[in-house]
Amino acid sequence: MQMLWQEAESAASVVRLTNAAEVRELVAVFAAIAAEQGWEPGGALEQYTQRSVYFALRGGAWGTHLLGGLQLLLPEESGTLPCHILWPTAPLYPSRNGKPRCAHLAMLGLLGEARGHRLHFWHLGIEMWRFCIAVGITTLFIEVTPRVLPLYQYLGWPLTICGDTLLHWGEECYLCTMELPDVAQTLLRRAQNSRHYHRIIAQAFRLESEFKLAA
Repeated sequence: MQMLWQEAESAASVVRLTNAAEVRELVAVFAAIAAEQGWEPGGALEQYTQRSVYFALRGGAWGTHLLGGLQLLLPEESGTLPCHILWPTAPLYPSRNGKPRCAHLAMLGLLGEARGHRLHFWHLGIEMWRFCIAVGITTLFIEVTPRVLPLYQYLGWPLTICGDTLLHWGEECYLCTMELPDVAQTLLRRAQNSRHYHRIIAQAFRLESEFKLAA
């Protein structure tokens, strides 16, 4: 695994997984979360591991306890993603100069003990955002239930609905897009009046006064 970020006053950290054993461990956590939530992913959690980038959140007394993570699925050269199977009229963003322009936030899940801390979702999301900016990805696709959509909007995720609700993993979901440049604007605006978002900005822009840089 590759250490990306670690909070100065706690053992919380975000790592990028770099081998198959680490990915299998996180996928098992995803499967447990899916079962708890009543989702029906079928074989989707294991189907696209070779095309995915995985980020894991760790915590606990020594920072070794796996709390959850995020799966970012990269597109084919045509820009096609698994979500286009259900929503075939969704926009396509073909690769440019061999580099992807879009990706699919296929899974974002935390164990129950970590779910109540809204910053945990941002910790994972910020490291994903930094990866996307580094490789040229500007648009993310994500399936969102009508129940959860207000939560993401409350957190400040600038989501745009681009498809009607359809059955996905046993739940009715919208297909949404999120433009990565808009994320930075949202964070900067909210950080003016929120200590929470000031901490998120510190992580996003690597402000050493707020957290420890990974080596």
